[in-house]
Amino acid sequence: MPLNFRKPSARRAVAVVLGATFAALAAYQVWGANGLWALRRRLQEERQWEAQNEALRQQNAALEKRIHELRTDPRAIEKIAREELMLAGSGEKILVAPQKK
Repeated sequence: MPLNFRKPSARRAVAVVLGATFAALAAYQVWGANGLWALRRRLQEERQWEAQNEALRQQNAALEKRIHELRTDPRAIEKIAREELMLAGSGEKILVAPQKK
């Protein structure tokens, strides 16, 4: 049964079908798996990853600087020995205070 586009009801039916199709496609473009919302979420994740990468780059640079200091500067090694390992230099006396319980 062919449609007679001269009838208003046939035109209205085609307009409704086209409108519904357009609305469905528009909704898919916004809320679909690769729509605008998904794109926005991915861009936000990308910004978070970039910030985390930058923080790690800074941490790596600080660690590389520390490694260089420990390899080249004897005072850096002495500082660690005194503060962390509680070692004393030759001829030095250490006074240990009693700890509170």
